[in-house]
Amino acid sequence: MTFVLGLIYMLMTGVVLVSMAVLFLKGKKERYNHIYLVIQGMVALWCASQVFVLLAENKTELAVAYLLGNIGICFIGAFWYYFAVAYTGGRILGLGKQLPFWLSVLHFVLVLTNPWHHLYYTVFEMEQVIHGIFFYTNVVMTYLFIFAGAVILYRNLGAGEEEKKEKLLIIISVLVPVFLNLIYLTGLVQPSFDITPLGFAISILCVLCATIKYRFMDLKRELEVTSERLLLEQERNRIAQQVHDTVGHTLTMIMSYMKLAEVAYKNQESDQVEEYIGRARTLTSEGIKELRQSINQLRREASYELVTQGIMQLADQVKEIPVEVTVQGEDSEAYSHLSGIVYDCVRESITNTLKYAEASGMEILVRFQKDSVELMIADNGKGCGELMEHNGITGIRERVERAGGKVKILSSAGEGFLTRIKLPL
Repeated sequence: MTFVLGLIYMLMTGVVLVSMAVLFLKGKKERYNHIYLVIQGMVALWCASQVFVLLAENKTELAVAYLLGNIGICFIGAFWYYFAVAYTGGRILGLGKQLPFWLSVLHFVLVLTNPWHHLYYTVFEMEQVIHGIFFYTNVVMTYLFIFAGAVILYRNLGAGEEEKKEKLLIIISVLVPVFLNLIYLTGLVQPSFDITPLGFAISILCVLCATIKYRFMDLKRELEVTSERLLLEQERNRIAQQVHDTVGHTLTMIMSYMKLAEVAYKNQESDQVEEYIGRARTLTSEGIKELRQSINQLRREASYELVTQGIMQLADQVKEIPVEVTVQGEDSEAYSHLSGIVYDCVRESITNTLKYAEASGMEILVRFQKDSVELMIADNGKGCGELMEHNGITGIRERVERAGGKVKILSSAGEGFLTRIKLPL
């Protein structure tokens, strides 16, 4: 019988080690995967300790075997609880963070010091081992942590068909070892060995099945969902920024044309009035078109084959103040993938200048180099003593940095505003 039991426990130990290898190779290198590997290690040690118990020939060997088994007995509940919280993305606050671990340490220390107080095992002999009060407090503590972890997992997993099956496997993986442990401790069945490790081995098989079939410990599912949410949020932010820039620029330019039209009307310059109203109408049409593109999530980065085309169009639209554009180097299709970013940055700078700077002129310098495009946008407005980055400037910075570039903004009271941008090819 001893030989058969030894083979069973060795087999269970091997199963757990194989499961550990599968999870180590299949799961991502995340915290809760590491915690679960620790749990499996405890189960493997617990199963192996039963082999050592069967092979023990004296009290010292028996004590060492029980000591190894108690590593799993004392710590597995706490680590299961930590795993459940980490797997579902929760946070442990207050005593819940440290208390499970230190209670486990306390019980393990009681195991180590049992020969001096006999409160964990009241009798510890080759022929008989009788549990003491602290053994049972450890059992209660372990049950509480295991059930708490099971509840956390159950409440936070999905509600689809596969998720329901996954939940069932998780619940079985928790209840089986607890049920077998209760049978063993209450004496309903009196085997000659502790059957609890077998229950945990069955638990490991359930989780292994959930891993292979339902991707329980395969983090790709969670990472895919997280990645999709992140991409969706980024796209929403991009569209919001695009709408902000388009509406802001269009309304600012229309207001500028209306002011010029009003002045021309007072001066009885009917041709000028007609020209400004026509420009405002054209700009309104273009703004509506761009707004529709943003709402429909259509990108406009490739609107211009050359960087300078967009800059020149924007500069030509401004009639309230002169905008001088200087180009250094030769524009070409090699820079065309940056045209959308440059366009947006120049447009936002013009909008800010017309709305806030009280400037009488702007200068735009674009320099084409072998490995980059440099852009400098300056006005001679009132500037500001303390730079506050709101949607416009934040949008410029985010676009440029997303493309691997750098932004530097300089301003002081009465000294105008300077934006320097460098974009790598």
